[in-house]
Amino acid sequence: MHWFYDPSITEASSVITATELEHFKSLRIRDGEEVAITNGVGGVLTATVSNAATGQLEPKSFQVTARSTPAIHLVQSLAKGGRDEAALQAAVELGVSSITPLQASRSVVDWGAKASRNQERWNQIAISAMKQSQQAFRADINDLSTLKQLIPVGTGLVLDPQASTSIVGLQLENEVTIVVGPEGGFAQHEIDSLASQGFVGVRLGVSILRTSSAGPAAIAALMALSGQWS
Repeated sequence: MHWFYDPSITEASSVITATELEHFKSLRIRDGEEVAITNGVGGVLTATVSNAATGQLEPKSFQVTARSTPAIHLVQSLAKGGRDEAALQAAVELGVSSITPLQASRSVVDWGAKASRNQERWNQIAISAMKQSQQAFRADINDLSTLKQLIPVGTGLVLDPQASTSIVGLQLENEVTIVVGPEGGFAQHEIDSLASQGFVGVRLGVSILRTSSAGPAAIAALMALSGQWS
């Protein structure tokens, strides 16, 4: 079953939004096919397509789910080669609650005047990943941040391969913020700054992961450790 996103969808909706109608066409959705449409905040309408050309629907059921805890927020440093976007996509597929792009001192990429355009690109990647992975919640894409602007939501963690604390066995609050550095890692003064802002350094085993895989690996570990995958 294909999933779609329409923030205005309700249990009584009988037509898909115009934006997703274009997606209907690209996927060659046919009359009589069953689809699911999420509003991005936990509600999912299952419906039968009565007219694929116009997006007409016959509602079947409407389910509302609660977000699992802990809710995880990813702070992802900008990186070249699309590695930051790969991390974004995987994090959304895993069910992350929000993602904040971070301009670190060693980030080769600099959004500069294109910050708004790039933020919207991240938002579209997040929506696409939500639909592909059949998530009922849309991940928020926050404004570009600097290290000094970061405030941990719930338990604040910064991934640091040199940290003495393992991610295993942590006592977590209902929300967790994970900070991931760029390809060259954080400079020591950035690690110190994050510590002063309430973030705790943690390591992921003995491997040194790339910025594209570190965040998703940490998210997966926390979900498994907290019982979300039981």
